[in-house]
Amino acid sequence: MKLFVKSALVLALGLTSVAFAGEIRDTTIRVDGANNAAVGDDSQALQRIGVATKEGRIRDSEIDARNARNIAEGKNSRARQDIGVADDSGRLNNVTVRARAAHNHAVGENSLASQEIGKAVGSGNVLRDVTVLADEARNHAGGKDTRAAQKIGVAE
Repeated sequence: MKLFVKSALVLALGLTSVAFAGEIRDTTIRVDGANNAAVGDDSQALQRIGVATKEGRIRDSEIDARNARNIAEGKNSRARQDIGVADDSGRLNNVTVRARAAHNHAVGENSLASQEIGKAVGSGNVLRDVTVLADEARNHAGGKDTRAAQKIGVAE
């Protein structure tokens, strides 16, 4: 029962922290110890906390995701962790993103690990009055032909 309650809470937090074709505004998102994992060949683990997509906007908000863990294990595995990201012409304005001890791992032959913290993506992207704190953030890919990419505090 305890596992179910924790899973339901993580699911609810995940659903409330992702905006589709909209914005996260005047909001505080706090997550401590969120865990996401996918195991097996061709597995994909996607963890998104405080993410706005499709001309996403995050403004006047705080995203605090401490000890977030995302793991994909197996041949051709993919692990993607996004914390405080606005994409498709994204904008972050007056935002604090904390991702202390965020860990993202992909393990297995031909695996890929991608971690993005405090990022605006797309043409017209903007980071304005943004603080990104990512102490002890780790991104790791292990195995033959693996790749790892970590981006923190980026507008691209």
